Amino acid sequence: MAKLQCVTFLSDFGLADESVACCKGLLLRRGVSVPLLDISHDIQPFDIITGGWMLAGSLQYMPVGVHLAVVDPGVGTVRRILAAQASRGDMIVGPDNGLLLPALERLGGVSSCHAVETGRFELDAASPTFQARDIMAPVVADLIGGAPLESVGPEIAAGELAPYPAEPPVRSSARVNGSVVCIDTFGTVRTNIPWSWFQEKGGEAIRISCGWLFSIPVGRTFADVSSGEMVVLEDSWGYVSIAVNRGSASDILGFKAGDLISVEFTMPGSTPPQ
Repeated sequence: MAKLQCVTFLSDFGLADESVACCKGLLLRRGVSVPLLDISHDIQPFDIITGGWMLAGSLQYMPVGVHLAVVDPGVGTVRRILAAQASRGDMIVGPDNGLLLPALERLGGVSSCHAVETGRFELDAASPTFQARDIMAPVVADLIGGAPLESVGPEIAAGELAPYPAEPPVRSSARVNGSVVCIDTFGTVRTNIPWSWFQEKGGEAIRISCGWLFSIPVGRTFADVSSGEMVVLEDSWGYVSIAVNRGSASDILGFKAGDLISVEFTMPGSTPPQ
């Protein structure tokens, strides 16, 4: 088994109150001595799609470790808390709402998954509205301390997990349908459409539909178009994204995480339909 080298933490808690500090303080009190890295706590509240995509994008660059991920609109309900191991050796703790799946897939797939028996881990004065602190953080501390994954509760099959709540990409001869999975700090619209699908077509532009058709040129970087103009790029993780040089594509297009996006390819020498 790979050596566990860090603990990471992603949430939609923000930094305006004490929630993140409480979770991190509890980890330290329970003996966590490896580096404790914050991925982000600025996920929009309840945005499982963006949270899951950002978790996946970050963990592939982290050392093997135990990762706490909490975007949990169903906190305190009957939804399960998971402790899942990826084929790379990482373990991820979080709610069973699809949040963990993109990261597990990018880390080689699910090798084992267990439902946390909450009564064995919760603090004496556990709050049903703060299970990240009172249940999930103690599980993370135990796992990084060497507790076996199976000790947290019964095993469940990967096929029984709640799905990631974004439509997966599908393609035909001239069109790809996918989902917007993240709007980044600069307003870039990031999708789950693999760039390799676009490269196979050899197109020089794409047309997207969001109430009306936009034809957008393909570039390698933002400065391939003039300031204020849109460009289609391969993002830093290998997926199709739409950006504006020194501007915000999301402000122009109006997309948000979870929206469906339809892409048509404009081939060299072709004339876009009017």
